[in-house]
Amino acid sequence: MSGDGYRVLLQARSWSQHLRKKHFTWDQIADVLALTHQVSPLRLYRLAHGHTAADVVAMVNDADLAGTAALRESRLYDFESWPEAGRRPPVRLLTVLAKIYQTTARNLARGEDLVAYGAADRELIDGADFRDLDANRAAGARVTMEVNAAARPADTLPLNASACVQLLRATGIEEADVKRRELLFELALVLGGTRALDLLRILTPEEEEHLAGALRSTWRVDETTARTFEKLQMHARRADDVSGPATLLPVVNGQLAAIGRLLARESMLPSMRDRLLDTYAQMSQLAGYLAYDLLDYAAAEQSLNNALRAALDLGDPTLIGYVHYWLGRLAADQNRTAAVWDHAFAIQSWATRSPSKLLAPLHEMLFSRVYAITGDAAASARAHDNALALARAPKDNERAFLHWVSPPVVELGRIALQVRLNQPRPAIEAAEQYLAGHDPRFKRRHGLVLARYTSALTLAKEIPEAAAKLTEAAVITRQHSSARLTDEIGQARARLEPWADTSYVRQLDDTLRSCGLTSACPAGGA
Repeated sequence: MSGDGYRVLLQARSWSQHLRKKHFTWDQIADVLALTHQVSPLRLYRLAHGHTAADVVAMVNDADLAGTAALRESRLYDFESWPEAGRRPPVRLLTVLAKIYQTTARNLARGEDLVAYGAADRELIDGADFRDLDANRAAGARVTMEVNAAARPADTLPLNASACVQLLRATGIEEADVKRRELLFELALVLGGTRALDLLRILTPEEEEHLAGALRSTWRVDETTARTFEKLQMHARRADDVSGPATLLPVVNGQLAAIGRLLARESMLPSMRDRLLDTYAQMSQLAGYLAYDLLDYAAAEQSLNNALRAALDLGDPTLIGYVHYWLGRLAADQNRTAAVWDHAFAIQSWATRSPSKLLAPLHEMLFSRVYAITGDAAASARAHDNALALARAPKDNERAFLHWVSPPVVELGRIALQVRLNQPRPAIEAAEQYLAGHDPRFKRRHGLVLARYTSALTLAKEIPEAAAKLTEAAVITRQHSSARLTDEIGQARARLEPWADTSYVRQLDDTLRSCGLTSACPAGGA
């Protein structure tokens, strides 16, 4: 075997090993390899199994109990080169190889090439089916992937051939070094597929090696492993402002599944376990928030409850209180007032045990929301003012996940409450003040303010300006996948329906449709 041929075999063997762990069948692995290796099906299946020609020759000869097979390597290469060159493989050999490769004899030749066989031979080929020997097929593995299946842990997400080829091609573009390319493929396959490559770019080669070693169970979980997951977690939080939840959630769930497997081990130092558990809790909270941003309340609540259990196990009052805040936000969006009260009081209780000064504004923000839900405008305003004052606390020694708790973000909540309470003028003033000092690179937040600003302007019957602001918000959806933003845009557009025949709203609807927001155009339909 030439040096290039052996390199191709080693690469195919490595990919196949990773895909088998993902419950791919031999047929599906051959489909993956077919998109990157322009060779005959007979050779594809040998590459899929990672066998050398000598391996296959030995297995074929061993399968012939009468000792009459006498297949040689050179003859196998001839058969694998057919029909472009070489010789047509006999039916008997196709049948034996189908059993060795755990597939059908028909899969070992292209459909158009089967016409070279006679009718009796084709009948034998059609009858040779050994797929039941494939352990992954026998286990009932079903390899499909839906684009929006991201709320499940990436470790349990089945991938199809197209998705794997996309990952193979991406790693080839990403890295010229063959060894590191294999490592990136292995890590990305575990951590969420092609989308994980963006996060993996921030790691050093040493961090990648440590991470892969820990995930293979060949290295102990050490300081580098814990620090690497913490680094990925922080980068994922920042990436949300750029790409949005739909892109990020599969990667976050992939990391959660990987950390969960490591935590299941008992052979690590307590300090390492606590660090991994802290990262697991924070990543679960982030997964819950991303699912909430996609308006998948069931998945969001499941992830947040996982985060709460991990935080309670860790005994971290700051993290416990923070998770209660997001559970309260989830309940508030569903108008479950009793649950909102429960979570608000839970935060208040945990805040007394936490060194953080930023839990206090969080429970006041929940109080403000629940008062607004019940229609108590005065109590809502008082709680909001309290939250605003408390959010001015210095951020020294605060946990990184609380970085967003600040007066400008608290004011963002005031705009929504004032619109809900039919107070357009204060909402307009608050929106204008926020936009004047806000960084538009935070796309979701910027778009939410514009949508709420639109609702306030509509209540004040300032229709041209309302349509202009909602147009700005719609354009942001081309760059960010927040379903909450899309929903807010739909609500704001619904308020403009009495003015649907004006040129301002007609132009707005054209923009909404161009952004794929047809459901937000009541007059235009889908």
